[in-house]
Amino acid sequence: MTTRPKAGPDPAATIDGRPAFAGRLFVLERLGIDTWDLHRLHPDPGELRTLGLHLDNMARELDNLDQELRRTAAGAIERLTKIRAGDHLDVQPHGVLRVLGSDLETLGARYHLAAEHLGQAVLQYRKAAERATAPPKPPRATAARSRASTTAPVPALGGTAATPVPTTGRAQVPRR
Repeated sequence: MTTRPKAGPDPAATIDGRPAFAGRLFVLERLGIDTWDLHRLHPDPGELRTLGLHLDNMARELDNLDQELRRTAAGAIERLTKIRAGDHLDVQPHGVLRVLGSDLETLGARYHLAAEHLGQAVLQYRKAAERATAPPKPPRATAARSRASTTAPVPALGGTAATPVPTTGRAQVPRR
């Protein structure tokens, strides 16, 4: 005796009692941050808040596409299961597969593109967070002064440190 395969997609995972579709899980897996908490992490205006809002929007977009793709796939499975069972009175020749296939391909392409955009948003957010937590670097002028003060003085061209070259406003030509 065989068991029937499941009809329809698996339900979405839940985190803290709330559904977690692909976008929310993607961010949680990559950054360890729940998108529901991003607004609390960065209450002050700035780069991290802006990137956090962008990241949240991208994750929600991917979540919406994930839900839509799941619903469309469940509808397709339901219609094809009816056909498989012999209930194909309302089916027009080749119409079901053409429409369902086209819808699924379009949603799949949109899902893939949204996942790529979310991946880029995660990288931008991670880089900004690393910059914000990194110790500040000294300005270039300070670094240049500190290097100059620890090195030996370099003699001027045309003379030595003991015998400086006189400057008269005109270029002096060395004598032979």
